[in-house]
Amino acid sequence: MEPVAALGALGFSELESRIYCELLRQSPLTGYRLSQLVAKAPANTYQALKTLAQKGGVIVSEGAGDAKTYAAVPAEELMASLAQGFDERREAALESLRGLRRPASEEHVYQLQSVSQALERARAMFAAATEIVLFDFFPGIYELMESSIQAARDRGVLVAGIVYDAAYASPTTPYNGEGAKAVADLWPGLGLIVVADGAQKLMAQISKDRQKLLNGVWSDSIFLSATYHSALAAEIRLTAMRLDPNDPLRHIALFQSRPPGLREVLARTNG
Repeated sequence: MEPVAALGALGFSELESRIYCELLRQSPLTGYRLSQLVAKAPANTYQALKTLAQKGGVIVSEGAGDAKTYAAVPAEELMASLAQGFDERREAALESLRGLRRPASEEHVYQLQSVSQALERARAMFAAATEIVLFDFFPGIYELMESSIQAARDRGVLVAGIVYDAAYASPTTPYNGEGAKAVADLWPGLGLIVVADGAQKLMAQISKDRQKLLNGVWSDSIFLSATYHSALAAEIRLTAMRLDPNDPLRHIALFQSRPPGLREVLARTNG
C-alpha cells in the first residue's frame, strides 16, 4: 500500500498524508515551503499542519524571527500514539454502549458480511455460552478459535466438536481423519459452524486464503439453533463412532455417502 493511502486508511486527509510523508523525507520545513512542495495554498497547508499537530504527527519549532518550522514525528511513535488513542476511545465507547438495553431474541436469521464479522461473532458465542458449545471447524479455522475454545472450557462450559487435525483431538473433539483430505481439497472454502447453548447458531464458509467470506449466517432462533444442535451433536457422535472400523453406520456420513447436493457442489468446484 502506498504511504499516502496507508495514512488515509487511518483517518488522515490526503493533504495531511502528503505533508506528513514530505516531512518524513525532509525535516524541518516551513509551512510556506511545504505548501510549494505539495502544491496547495498556504492557508490550506497551515490548517492541515495544525490538524497534524493535534493528531501527534508533527512537532513545531520557532525559527528565526517569527518563522515556524515543522518536523515529522517518527512513524513508529505516531503509530503508537494513534493506537493508544484508539484504545482509549474504544473502551469509552464500549462502556457507553454497554448501558443500552439489549432487545430480547428476535428469532431471526441474519446474513454475515465479512470474515472478521463471522470470526468475532463466533468468538462472542463461545464467550457468552454458559453450558455447552458444539462446533465443526475445517482445517485452518481451529487455530483461529483455539483461545476461545480453551477459555470456554476453563469456565466449565462443555465444548465438543469435530476436528480435522489429530493434534486437536480429545475425548470431546473426535478426529475426522476420513474427512480431513476431503474438506481440505474438495470443498470450495473453509467451514465454520458453531451452536452455543442451543440458543444461537452460526454457519459460515471462508475462502481458503481466509480473506473473503463466501457465505455466512447467524441466528438467534431457538428453534433453528436447538434443531441444529441436535444435528451437529449427532454428527460429532457419528464421527467418534467411525473411529471403530466395525461401525455399521460409518458410510452414512456426508463425504462417505456423497449425496446429490454434495456432488453438485464438488462438480462446480472442480469445474
